Amino acid sequence: MVNFILDLLLKQILGTPFILIAIIVFVGYAAMKQPFGKSLTGAIKAAIGMLVLGVGSSQLIANFGALLTALTKQFGVKGVLMDTYSTMVACNQSLGDYASWSIYTLLVAFLVNILLVAFRKYTKIRSVFLTGNVMVVQAAIATYIVYRFLHTPSLSTIFIAGVITALYWGIMSTLLIKPTHEITGADFTIGHQQMLGSLLAYKIAGKVGNPKDDIERKKLPGFLSIFQDNIVASAMVFLISVTVIFIAMGGKTVTAMAGTTNIVIYTIKTALTLAANIYILLAGVRMLVGELMISFKGFSEKLLPGAVVAVDCAATYGFAPKSVILGFLFGAFGQIAGVLALLAFHSPFLVIVGFIPMFFDNATIGIFANKKGGWKAAAGITFCSGIIQVVGTALAASMMGLSFWQGSFDWATIWVAIIAALKGIGALLGIPVV
Repeated sequence: MVNFILDLLLKQILGTPFILIAIIVFVGYAAMKQPFGKSLTGAIKAAIGMLVLGVGSSQLIANFGALLTALTKQFGVKGVLMDTYSTMVACNQSLGDYASWSIYTLLVAFLVNILLVAFRKYTKIRSVFLTGNVMVVQAAIATYIVYRFLHTPSLSTIFIAGVITALYWGIMSTLLIKPTHEITGADFTIGHQQMLGSLLAYKIAGKVGNPKDDIERKKLPGFLSIFQDNIVASAMVFLISVTVIFIAMGGKTVTAMAGTTNIVIYTIKTALTLAANIYILLAGVRMLVGELMISFKGFSEKLLPGAVVAVDCAATYGFAPKSVILGFLFGAFGQIAGVLALLAFHSPFLVIVGFIPMFFDNATIGIFANKKGGWKAAAGITFCSGIIQVVGTALAASMMGLSFWQGSFDWATIWVAIIAALKGIGALLGIPVV
């Protein structure tokens, strides 16, 4: 009987992500003295969001996996999709029965972030990271990085991953408080996946460009507005990528894959199906994060009134809409150049670019660069950013043994260094890689 109860509590309840997240949300609402009905509603929506996320991600991995298998068979290279949420799912899948650890890492990172701000007199960290979707993703990836190279037990893995993640959140978002205020005039900062990239752009742009060339004063072609619709832009990115891959594979191979379907229709269907999988996945993320962040925000406001809140990078887009498009386009050009460079140097990994890091990373970096150095500096910096994202993704994927990688600027730079450091520590200690 005791074993049954322990199994039910520790494995079936606390070890099942959708139930665990529901409990966390329910407790968060209750702590804010919300009515029972509202607390229960939030818990149920969070649980369903987690399950919807799983449906979308499993379909994406299955559909894209078939494409990667064909690519590997045809060219002998390993395809790597640069996509934020697919990487999160791949890391959780790699954790297997320990997938719930990533949720505990999220909680530890959030609590450590609050402690760092509470002691800001000593830590100099002033921002509370509250970009929920980013927090969920980064906690999962950080957990697997630590487990893969240190192979530590649950508490150690969760603590190490939580502290590393919290330090990254607190330090980088604090450094962006002043630049973000200069752009928006508002009292918030950016808490996302390209914080180092945005800071470097802000520092470098003024040295290589002129703020008088501000793109916001220029007129852009009207057709570029299509890229402001994330679903359409995502579908277009996938369509271009799939078309290039299929052309490289040759008509005979693609015809065999398509079966009785016309290869043009098959190409379009493959691209749009991947975009649909992303859409379903993001719908789950929105449901999950929407409820989770209400409880997190309530905790932080009660504990740390007056702290600077770090929010989604999209909060800056309304202040510089033309910079968003400029950064996206030149970042895309840079990513294409990066892929061509991998091919030229016969890399064993072929990076297939994804919309999320391509758009959100480079659009944000473009805003900070344009503010200090105008459109020429923004174009050059985001082009370089695109190359760095691709090369960093190939490096990270090779060390992590995954067919997916986050791809965002910070995860192609800072986190590649963290991976290398943990890998080195594990090697020195004689720990086998998971």
